[in-house]
Amino acid sequence: MSDTSSPSPAPASPRRGTALRAKLVSLTLLANMAGFVVAIFVARSLRAGHATDSGETLWLAAYYSAMFLVGLVDAFLVDELLLGGKFRRTYLQGKDTRQLERSGDDEALVGSFKGGNFGFPMVVVLCGGLSYLLFNLVNDDFDTYHRTIGTHVSALRSEDPERQKSAVAELSIRRAPQVLPALRAVLAAEGPAAPWAAWALGRFEDLPTKRPVITPLVGAARSQNPEVRREALVALGRLQHRPVAPYILQEIQTQMDAGETVDPRLLYAVGSIQVLDSLPILEQLLHGSDEMTQRLAAWALAQHRDQRAKQRDGLAGRDAVTLLERRLPSASLDVRCAVVHGLGILGDEHSNQPLMQAYDAATPEEHAYVCPRITIALRPDGGDDEVELLRPERKLGMKIILAMGQMRATSPEIRAAVEPWLIALEGDSSAIYEVVVGSTSLLKGIRGGRNDAEAKSVDQALGIEDQ
Repeated sequence: MSDTSSPSPAPASPRRGTALRAKLVSLTLLANMAGFVVAIFVARSLRAGHATDSGETLWLAAYYSAMFLVGLVDAFLVDELLLGGKFRRTYLQGKDTRQLERSGDDEALVGSFKGGNFGFPMVVVLCGGLSYLLFNLVNDDFDTYHRTIGTHVSALRSEDPERQKSAVAELSIRRAPQVLPALRAVLAAEGPAAPWAAWALGRFEDLPTKRPVITPLVGAARSQNPEVRREALVALGRLQHRPVAPYILQEIQTQMDAGETVDPRLLYAVGSIQVLDSLPILEQLLHGSDEMTQRLAAWALAQHRDQRAKQRDGLAGRDAVTLLERRLPSASLDVRCAVVHGLGILGDEHSNQPLMQAYDAATPEEHAYVCPRITIALRPDGGDDEVELLRPERKLGMKIILAMGQMRATSPEIRAAVEPWLIALEGDSSAIYEVVVGSTSLLKGIRGGRNDAEAKSVDQALGIEDQ
């Protein structure tokens, strides 16, 4: 009797599976090499700024597409090596378990049972994550760079001025090699964001050497654009670049001659630079203009404490003390607060007498008046880059005691005047509590002489801050 059953298919050749795997390994290696070449090229091009603002999207699409394709090809290789090609045979070739049984391909049949719920999508996710890590490793963490730096550098090439300014503000707090060249380029272009770039460069006080920011700012300080020039001068003052002092003083004089209110940031720059040539113009501002400018002039004069022993062109560092002492009797209440604060910073013991006179001339209400601080916004739009001056905020009576505590009477003639005054104040029942306690501590410190341990304990008791 003849056998009418259909013949069984011939077993699959092991060589065929081995050859397929070899091809897949070769393809995976080529795909990874090509993907890394694309990724490195795109990453370096974007870091170097070769892409335009509109074209950057295409570059990034190429970068992440290469990453996806590499992850996908790697997933096929993992499926073939670890799962016996389960995904390929089942979903691409359409073979189910029964077909694999009839084919006689035992290896494929065993692979079809591997993995359980560990399906191909999970393999793709894992391989994609590995590709992401490797791409970032070879490209020095490009993804983080692009998110924190690259996207803002790209925005600088935008045609939207507001977007450029926002990008400069973000870059002003970043410390990456690509930031300074980008900001310098914006400053040199003198476009709408150039004043912001000058401000941003002024925030890099923490650089080991300031030459990379000072050189472009010096050039911008000569700009014909008044906004660029102003921001560059403020930035150079903030960086304490003393050679720019004459230009800052000239800018202040120009504003005064035009009847304008002096930009408070320029006075902050003058106080930061501390040159004797600024004393005459600060004296003018201390006696005229508005109260805010007078207070800032008093603060700026006080910053010349390191110049007290110097002389130049008939000016002496101690002249700052004299200017403040002369202004104290006739100043308004807020300006008096600033002058007292300044005399405390300068710490000349001869200022004890004017301070005592200021206290005696003040009313009880003025003794209890809380002297306000000054807040200056350095950002061009008055944003969050602020400095606070004339701190701590204390009552005027206590402010005078604090100032006297910072200069302490040491010479016999000055002690002869200060000690009886403090004794009387210590017993004054009408004086505010802080003043009574402060005068007691100050008297103890003066009598303790220059004993450092004693002096330190008195400073702590008075709560002295040198600002």
